[in-house]
Amino acid sequence: MKGKIIGSRYKILEYLAEGGFGKTYLAEDTQLPGRDTCVVKQLHPSSQDPKFLAIARRLFQTEASTLHNLGHHQQIPKLLAYFEEDEKFYLVQQYIQGETLGKELDSGLIWSESQAIDLLRDGLNILKFVHGRGVIHRDVKPDNLIRCDLDGKVVLVDFGTVKEVLQGQQTNIGQLTVAVGTQGYMPTEQARGKPRPSSDLYALGMIAIQALTGIAPLDLPEDDDGEIIWESSANISRELAEILTTMTRYHFKDRYKLAHDVLQGLNKLSSARLTKAQSITSIQSCVLDRDLNNDLGDVSMSSTAKIKLVATSTIDRHDLPKTVSENCDQAVLPQEKIDSTTKHSRPQKTTPDKPKSKHIDRNIISLIVVFVFLALGGIGFFMINRTNSDSEIEPDLSKERMEQGEGFRKDL
Repeated sequence: MKGKIIGSRYKILEYLAEGGFGKTYLAEDTQLPGRDTCVVKQLHPSSQDPKFLAIARRLFQTEASTLHNLGHHQQIPKLLAYFEEDEKFYLVQQYIQGETLGKELDSGLIWSESQAIDLLRDGLNILKFVHGRGVIHRDVKPDNLIRCDLDGKVVLVDFGTVKEVLQGQQTNIGQLTVAVGTQGYMPTEQARGKPRPSSDLYALGMIAIQALTGIAPLDLPEDDDGEIIWESSANISRELAEILTTMTRYHFKDRYKLAHDVLQGLNKLSSARLTKAQSITSIQSCVLDRDLNNDLGDVSMSSTAKIKLVATSTIDRHDLPKTVSENCDQAVLPQEKIDSTTKHSRPQKTTPDKPKSKHIDRNIISLIVVFVFLALGGIGFFMINRTNSDSEIEPDLSKERMEQGEGFRKDL
């Protein structure tokens, strides 16, 4: 096929991949000035059975119709052309330059919580758009998600297995004799041929769990109810774990029903993370103020306000650095009471009353000094008065003694 021109304008450049229903090529549009690059999908079933061929043709037609009806979404490839030539069907669509998530996950690197949240947001915004137009993708998997080199956004491709939903009622595209979906990312109701919007949510949740744990979906253990066991293998917050668990419940009735519902949960999680970050910043500022003053009694009013903000927030002290947590415990003033309704749900240890702060001890010392000073002053005053009294009595005694001496001499 290399070098061949199909549809009188699309020149095949190289082979890209092959699936169950066809091959994919990289091509260029010879009728455009910039000879834009595009992707050409050729119907090439792996079986020549007439029934299988009819299914493949129907899926190709469905993909073309779906891409056309979805219009222009920045995270869905645009449909450029769809035609039949030499009894073969071709679908031409926008080329997305980037790598699939399958290659990213094959690297073995464990994703952070923020990376997983970004993936979920990208995927959920696409699915919200797709589901809102009555379409279920049915094959959301790492190889069908491409991270665009231009903006880092995730793009959903391969709409060949979509299922349309009209007026809330599921309508069969036809009695398929082949499995639609990918094991590990396909929930039980989809395997039975009854997919729902929550089926796509299940697949996206499984991709996020795989990214966070480094474990492929089929390798994850299950409990007796069919629920996957994975939380102990991921280092994430309890809130995100709850969201992913709800997305991947065994039974569709226990899952989120719409992408919008999951996005609301992520928004609440982001708000909680922002509040926690602000509280940690306030604590660090408070401790810095205390260290600069080098005396708890000199903590400024602004620092006290920050302490109160931290005390009444939902932040968990276990999320703080050890030194910050200890300093904050020392900084909270004894008279500040924390409403029990604002405390974190984690049980708090009771501690005995803390000793009085340093500025109270200094006041006591000051009182003792004043008392000693007054006592010494009183003693000094008493001694001065006694000295003066003695000086007044002494002249009288001398005069009396002189008079007695004169009398004695006269007698002689």
